[in-house]
Formats: sequence, C-alpha cells, structure tokens
Amino acid sequence: MSQFCLKIIALIAMTIDHVGLVFGMAGWNLLPLDSSVLRAIGRIAFPLFAFCLAQGWEKTHNRKRYFQNLAFGALASQIPFCMAFDSQNLTATRSEESLFVFSWPYLFCATVAAWGYWRFVLHKRYEHSLILVVLAVLVPGFQWEIKGYWILSENLNVFYTFLMAFFCLYILPHRFEFEKEERLGILIATPVLLVAYGLPADYGTGLLGIVLVAGLCILEKKEHQILFLLLWSCFYYGLLVGNPISVLSCASAGIFILLYNPEARGRFRAKKLFYGYYPTHLLILGLINAGLQCRILF
Repeated sequence: MSQFCLKIIALIAMTIDHVGLVFGMAGWNLLPLDSSVLRAIGRIAFPLFAFCLAQGWEKTHNRKRYFQNLAFGALASQIPFCMAFDSQNLTATRSEESLFVFSWPYLFCATVAAWGYWRFVLHKRYEHSLILVVLAVLVPGFQWEIKGYWILSENLNVFYTFLMAFFCLYILPHRFEFEKEERLGILIATPVLLVAYGLPADYGTGLLGIVLVAGLCILEKKEHQILFLLLWSCFYYGLLVGNPISVLSCASAGIFILLYNPEARGRFRAKKLFYGYYPTHLLILGLINAGLQCRILF
C-alpha cells in the first residue's frame, strides 16, 4: 500500500467524521443514522495523517519547506475550522452584538515563534516565509463573532498540532549545538509555544496529539510505531475520553500502517493533497453552517 492510498483513506475517514460532527447529534442533528458511528470511523484519520507526515519528515531534504507548508495550512484553515466546528456555530444562536478583539499575549507568543523560526530554521536569514509564519501565529489571537456566528475563535486547527510537533523534533537533535543564550531561549520558547498553540490545537488535550506525531517520527520500526499507536489509543480514547469504540477504531489505523510499503509508488503522488483538501472541505461545512443559521433564525 502506497502513501497516497493511506492519505486517501485518511481523507475519506476525516470527511465522514466531520460530516458526523456537523450534521449529527452533536451538531444540527439532521442525519437519519447514529452519528457516533461516523465519528468512530473518523478516528482512523489522525493517526494516518500523523504517520504520513512523520514519513515525510524523515525523508525530506528540505525541512524548511515542511514548516512553510504547515504554516500555510494553519493560516488557510483557521477561519474555515472555526466556522465549521465552533460549538456555537452548530446550533441556532442569535446575538445582536458583534465582536472583534485581539488577545495581546499572542503578540508575545508570535514574537517567540518568529524568533525561533528565524534562528533555528532560517539560520538568521530573512525569507518571505517568515511573514507567513508570523501571520499563522498571530491569527489565533483574534476572536471574531458576527451576531452569534464565530468566524475566529480560540480553538486551533490540526496544522498547529503538526507545527508544534515538528518544532520540537527540529530542536531536539541540535540542542547541544547552540550557544548558552540560545539554549536559554529554547527553554523559554518551547513551553510558551506548546501552551499557546499546542494545548488549544486539535488533539491538544495534554499535548497528546503532539506526542503521537513525535512518537511516530522517533520510532523507526513499523512494529514499534503500531504498538505506540495502540498504547496512545488506549490512553487517549480509553482513559481520557472513555470511548472503547474509538479506541478500536483509532488502533485499527495500525492495520493500514502495517500494510504500508515505503517502496510502493502509486499512479498519483499528490504531495499537497491534504494541504488543499483540509481547508476547502472545512470552508464548505462552515458555509453550510452559516446558511443553516440564517435559515432558522430568519
């Protein structure tokens, strides 16, 4: 099984999950079937995406490009993510007031993130991608509500989870190569960024999403990766969420990882398929949310 096949399976599972969330019992309750089944199917998606990105992280010769793609995905997906999944957008709510504010602590967090990217990824050189990173880390500081409908909220999309995981992985092997002042900067920057962007990001509970991505990158043997995924599934969905069905569904992603053949080459590479599909399908769901709000309220 090629990596392209894994991505297609993950995209299908993710779409099923998101349709279940928006139109199922937790959202508009418009589906004629139990949406919990759809949501359980969706638990396959995140481990497969994490595995594919981990494979790319280990094989790529240009990790700077990896950061740029993830930052672009985070920036492009944040408004659609909030429109689609903010809990207030999944029910008909009316508000006569609108809100547009900026949380100023994010200015400090954005400065730390920009410094870390400029110093450790760009190696003190200026490139236009620095502007992209600054925008991506500033957007989470904004909250934007229009008469009960949230365009931007405090929840962050999954690209921030991947960004934080790869930032930690990028710094870890080189931590002894830096000067003492830079090591101090890393000790300050890493917790700040993990708290500001890792915790509110998708799968951010206890930073466990970041742990899964990092673990799949660090572990080299497929058997170890599958065992790690099984333990992660039991802890996250078993102990924290308390959903045995989701444990089984998430762990079943290990079957597809076992079938993965790194030498397999599909007819289509589609390296950036996920980067485009993720914000696009979220935007569609978000616009449907807005349409349902208007239809019910007016």
